[in-house]
Amino acid sequence: MHEAERRNIPVHRLNETSLVLFDQGIYQKRIWASSSDLTLQIATDIAADKDLTKLLLQRANLPAPQGELVHSADQAVAAAERLGYPVVTKPLDGNHGRGVTIDLNKPDEVCCGFDQAQEHSGTVIVEQHFKGQDHRILVIGGEVLALAERVPAHMIGDGQSTISALIDQINSDPKRGEGQSSVLTRIEIDDALMRCLQQLGMTLQSVPQPNQTVFLRQTANLSTGGTAMDRTDEIHPENALIARRAVRVIGLDIAGIDVISPNIREPVSQTGGGIIAVNAGPGFPMHREPFQGRPRNVARPVLELLFPPGSNSRVPIFAITGTIGKSTTCRMLGHILQHAGATVGLTSTTGIYLNDDRIGSGDCSGPQSARLVLREPSVEMAVLECARGGILREGLGFDECDVGAVLNVSEDHMGLCGLTTIEDLAAAKSVETVRRGGWSVLN
Repeated sequence: MHEAERRNIPVHRLNETSLVLFDQGIYQKRIWASSSDLTLQIATDIAADKDLTKLLLQRANLPAPQGELVHSADQAVAAAERLGYPVVTKPLDGNHGRGVTIDLNKPDEVCCGFDQAQEHSGTVIVEQHFKGQDHRILVIGGEVLALAERVPAHMIGDGQSTISALIDQINSDPKRGEGQSSVLTRIEIDDALMRCLQQLGMTLQSVPQPNQTVFLRQTANLSTGGTAMDRTDEIHPENALIARRAVRVIGLDIAGIDVISPNIREPVSQTGGGIIAVNAGPGFPMHREPFQGRPRNVARPVLELLFPPGSNSRVPIFAITGTIGKSTTCRMLGHILQHAGATVGLTSTTGIYLNDDRIGSGDCSGPQSARLVLREPSVEMAVLECARGGILREGLGFDECDVGAVLNVSEDHMGLCGLTTIEDLAAAKSVETVRRGGWSVLN
């Protein structure tokens, strides 16, 4: 939102979370988290199906693990035997690393991993395990914009504190919270964490040795308390090409490509590794505010994708105020613009209109009606009557206009809303919002 404001693009939050509207009328675009109006539903559905994603990547000669779909623990073990150990088990349609178990080397481990994956999906994938570091490559508009190496949630012992106390200490960091709006996520003590400790022969009351690193998760997702280090400037060109091609194959405008590689500076064709997931709606905090490394402005390329250089970002707004004749002037101006071929959104004391269709009745000369018109996707031009009551209560409902007209100021509405003189009324009606290069009309 800050990047949009910097570029003078109107921006409005449509809910309490991450649905945001940019621009006005026919030029408007929306984003929800990091999915945009340009994000295809079919591409999102493909990315959500891990097995289909893997199949399409393999058909494009992109490095992706071999795997099989299974529905029972016995099938999972049989698949692991065919693929060769070590293997990974994961839910077919899971996300945020939930239900994923990696580096399984024995049948009993595969059975346990299958059970964990089946908690999140009726169908489980058993696939080859790639050795190396976990990387998230962010691709926007077909270009690699950022790369982060992700590290699973972990702690470093001091020789005195218990694991439970160290978790509390980590979670006290003000950067840690809940959801994608937080830079880091709090580490939750759950079954997955307890299984990790059990495999290490530890409990919450264990005291790690000084400088001993204890990993609390197998997967490196930030949503489970992991951290990220910026590696954007280190990616090998071949690995960047693989990421760009993967996004094109799936069909996403904005995507996060998860790549396992022993060394992202070298091509995976030589080091081994490959793509383990393609994600629609990827999180931005790991790139915007990495735990280590250079922050990346990933909001700017999103806006450049939605609003390329030279594209319009606002509809022309004609704002009319005065004491007498506002509604008549608005209707006349709207009629002229409509017959010139424009779809006109109009507000007045007689209602809200889209060309000749009335979509709101009553006195609609306030800022709420203006906002409604500017959010209407079909509007090409807006003619807005601005009465002094709405101006004094809530302002105008827009930040700038192309033409601002003050018809007249008389004593008809004196004494209302604390306005006792002609000068008071004139000051209320002459809010200065005409943009640079626009027109002010004083009758």
